[in-house]
Amino acid sequence: MRILVVEDELSKKENIISLVNENFPKSTLLEAHSVKSAKILLKNKEGFDCIILDMSLPTFDIGRNEFGGRPQGFGGKEVIRQLFRDNRCIPIVVVTAYDFFSNLEASDESMSLDELKKQLNKYSSKLTISVIKYSGLIDDWKEKLIEFLQEVDENINS
Repeated sequence: MRILVVEDELSKKENIISLVNENFPKSTLLEAHSVKSAKILLKNKEGFDCIILDMSLPTFDIGRNEFGGRPQGFGGKEVIRQLFRDNRCIPIVVVTAYDFFSNLEASDESMSLDELKKQLNKYSSKLTISVIKYSGLIDDWKEKLIEFLQEVDENINS
């Protein structure tokens, strides 16, 4: 199974990758740390079986001389929109630590995690999108992510 992990927070990314490697050791993982790097990997038409996606992402990768651009409270939605526009049907699981999201550019645009789930459902006729609440202290997210990946793996192998 080829998995794209789009996550900019190091400890969360390491926890996700460790979980995937422990439970799906034959998987191939590719990483993106921003909206731009995710879009580049997806434009290259890499054959991903699923995407593990953070919602709050910087515009582009942080580097020695770069600060990552403007943070995007809904950066993950831009990655989803790209898939939608490209007519690519890759299962997506949004793994987020936040209960509440806001668009830093438009102070009036904010929503709860439940509202985000409802909004993402508008893509679900074309894309399979799940949302998991991540916590560094509580491990229930792990079981949910394993279930999601098992379902993807079963669909690949059937």
